[in-house]
Amino acid sequence: MPPMRKSRLVLIALLAACSSGVTGITTVTGNWTLRTVNDSSLPYTLPGSGATKTEVLDDVITLFEGFTYSETSHKRVTVNGQQSTETTIDTGVYSLFGTSITLTPNSGALARRGLIEGNTMTIVENGLVQDYKK
Repeated sequence: MPPMRKSRLVLIALLAACSSGVTGITTVTGNWTLRTVNDSSLPYTLPGSGATKTEVLDDVITLFEGFTYSETSHKRVTVNGQQSTETTIDTGVYSLFGTSITLTPNSGALARRGLIEGNTMTIVENGLVQDYKK
């Protein structure tokens, strides 16, 4: 095989090996919107006890170029019949390995791991299966 053709084949193999491996989607960057928790649509009532009830109203993870992210979520908390809405904003970095994604918050909290398949990102955390759509 001529050296030039061999170099091209090696370059193509290296480029293929360096790809993110996420299939069915052109880019992971953009907004990922929470659609279901444990196969239930929103609002989703988190497990709890007593007079406090917490419902997930929405959650959006935005993946940016440069492997950073931000996340904004809203929850409705009811304590002894009194309702309030909480907004949580988080930022951090993410990494991809094949179809796996790891979200590492800047706050020092534990990293979250999930899978991206097509336009669905699934994160399993604390017994909750969260499905996000792009």
